[in-house]
Amino acid sequence: MSELIAPNSLKDLVDANAIRHAIVVADKAAFKINVKYGTVERTVSVRTRGGQIKERMFTSLDAVARFMRDKIHLAQYEINAVNFDPSAKAVKRPDTAMRLTAAHAAWAQQKVQASRDGLVNGANTVIAPNDWVAIREAKQRQRDAL
Repeated sequence: MSELIAPNSLKDLVDANAIRHAIVVADKAAFKINVKYGTVERTVSVRTRGGQIKERMFTSLDAVARFMRDKIHLAQYEINAVNFDPSAKAVKRPDTAMRLTAAHAAWAQQKVQASRDGLVNGANTVIAPNDWVAIREAKQRQRDAL
């Protein structure tokens, strides 16, 4: 992995006309941006929510083009798609998946506990099997009437 450069620093170099060469490099189903200025080559970085600094990966060339145009103001760059593999697994967000899984587990636990509490304090009632039959028949009659 090459040295990293922050997007703001890259924009400053572009504004100063110091960038000699920019290339978008495919890495399986994702893309990263490498730039050369002076005798140095750097890869665009990103700061994660956890504070880590790592290579910025893009999921599409459209995302790269928007980033280069809107954030960096660099209109000319090359694309090296030799290692592009569209069948490769796309870049995922494991941090988001873990956070959502934990949130869902907490929500489900709250619902189960509320149901149990309702049975204890009488807010929820237990429906007898014979009553379920009558409820199902009434629902079926409503559907058939439509």
